[in-house]
Amino acid sequence: PFFLREVGAGISEVAWVLSFSRVFYAVVLLFGGLVSDLVGRKAPLVLGPLVIGASYLALSTAHTWEEAIIPLTVSWVPVAFTAPAVFAYIGDVVDPERYGRAYGIYFALINASSIVGYLAVGFLIEGFGYSTAILAVGVAALSASVVRVLLREAPRPRAAIKLSETMSKAYLELRRRVIALLVLTRGIYLASSGVVGSILIPLWARDVASISESSFSLVLGAEAALYSVLAPIGGRLVESAGRWFILCVVELLLKVPALIILASTYTVTQLLVVLILESGLAIFVIPSVDSRLSALLIKAHRGTVWGVQQSVTTILTILLTLFVGYAWEAAGAAMSVYMFIVFPLILVPLIVMIRMAGPETGAS
Repeated sequence: PFFLREVGAGISEVAWVLSFSRVFYAVVLLFGGLVSDLVGRKAPLVLGPLVIGASYLALSTAHTWEEAIIPLTVSWVPVAFTAPAVFAYIGDVVDPERYGRAYGIYFALINASSIVGYLAVGFLIEGFGYSTAILAVGVAALSASVVRVLLREAPRPRAAIKLSETMSKAYLELRRRVIALLVLTRGIYLASSGVVGSILIPLWARDVASISESSFSLVLGAEAALYSVLAPIGGRLVESAGRWFILCVVELLLKVPALIILASTYTVTQLLVVLILESGLAIFVIPSVDSRLSALLIKAHRGTVWGVQQSVTTILTILLTLFVGYAWEAAGAAMSVYMFIVFPLILVPLIVMIRMAGPETGAS
């Protein structure tokens, strides 16, 4: 959002560009995961960052928000193949009883690397401008592709694979009530939290609280550091059949005061409190859902179902992004924040329903 605002986009234009850039991604996700089921996990994981890096190199040359549309859209397309492959790969190489801690460690490492990213990008923006910072992100993506060459391919069945049969069986998995609940819960959670974290909070920091990019980057880095320490612990705790439910409910209820505080935030300290409550302590729900979803799926269907799940998440994110853009201008910044309190309250009953679905939702 900061970059789009810098090149002349209003709030509604920011929402429109971010939504449009994800539309094709949401469609491709429906079969993007299937590709990793058919050709293996490694190829999408290696090739994806090459396209992403090239897209960001092109984005660094944009001088208007209209020029940013195509590079942003293209940058999302390879993610439709890499994102399902990542989660399927973890499910392939980790024992089911260790899924919780595996996903916790994965998200911790992602956030640990983001600490460096936040600080580096904030410094580059302040010192050299957005174009240089985006160019550096593109170079980093290209470097990731080189590192992923070292990955070992996950073992796959040697029997011949029939495309139509694989697709039909994989999509039939989505008709199982437990899997449908897990897919929906993950979609609503990530869409609502993603819009709050990547759109509402940055816009509030810039347009309402007048917090500089460098200060905002430092706060994000501090929150990411906390999450990186706690995420593996959270992943380990939710492996317990009797503990995960309470922990998930507590995490969701903490998001309510986070949003209330955000609506009156004007200092860096207040913003840090918001980020800790909203995302720094968000260490239970996603490992719980991810571990249970992986445990319920056989290896041949994981990529496809993960692709569909992430398509659902993206569609919901698009809708909520558009909603924020127009609500911000029509109802005001504070009211836009308050409206998102409804989502944690929706997710609590969904977690209850997953628990009531029975022992088959366990990760072991």
